[in-house]
Amino acid sequence: MPHPTTMPRLYFFLSILLIDILCCTGSYAQIINIDKTDTSAYQKKSQWNASFSIGLELDKQNTTLLDMSNFADASLQHYHELFILSASNRITSNGDKSFLNTGYVHLRWRHNYKNRLHPESYVQYQWDEQRGMLHRFVTGANIRYSPWHKDKWNMTFATGIMYENEAWDYAAVDSAKIPANPVTLNTSVIKSNNYVKWESQVSANSTISIILFYQALYTHFFQPRVSTFISYDATVSRHFSLGLKYTALYDVKPIVPLPNFYYSLSTNLAYKL
Repeated sequence: MPHPTTMPRLYFFLSILLIDILCCTGSYAQIINIDKTDTSAYQKKSQWNASFSIGLELDKQNTTLLDMSNFADASLQHYHELFILSASNRITSNGDKSFLNTGYVHLRWRHNYKNRLHPESYVQYQWDEQRGMLHRFVTGANIRYSPWHKDKWNMTFATGIMYENEAWDYAAVDSAKIPANPVTLNTSVIKSNNYVKWESQVSANSTISIILFYQALYTHFFQPRVSTFISYDATVSRHFSLGLKYTALYDVKPIVPLPNFYYSLSTNLAYKL
């Protein structure tokens, strides 16, 4: 645990990072991939890093939309503790209409994060008005297990429990499926949260990461939300990298009658401090 005299400084840095992240928010899908692998040795002195990126994105649901996105990620490491903050800002263009309607803020804490078996906890707030998600609040905890951590690749499994609160309207629902007197739908549930991640160094300057999420009610475990993330990142210089990201979400039983399948494909240019 951090020494008592270092805690005010730790909280100060964490507060500054949180304020920075809250200034630019955005969203992709109902399940967000927030994870970092750190292979360097533990350092008693607090260390932090941050990256910012911009990109173009093409989404396909009922219509094809062109998006411009900005992302911010930051992490603070203090000996055995790793804090991760992430957020994004998304401007969507549909013909001659441009609007900002999505966002997320995510904070994650991993204790003894280099151990093969270690806990993590998180809290997240997001919204996506285009799809009718007025808000989604999630908080929970997982146990992570990394049985294979090689020089150029690693595998991680995680399972845990989470609380989820959502509010939806019918903004993106086909007009034929909207009830006569539509009202906002609110849900508050406890879910099982599970994921598996594989990450590999493809070359000296590039990595690929694949992660699969499975989230479901304990009473309806085989009616899940399943999400897949595939990301490829290539370093082009000391501070810049190029990335390609693909997200696919399948919701067996959406809260409102949206298509079960949703995907997102994006490219981005990232600047790392």
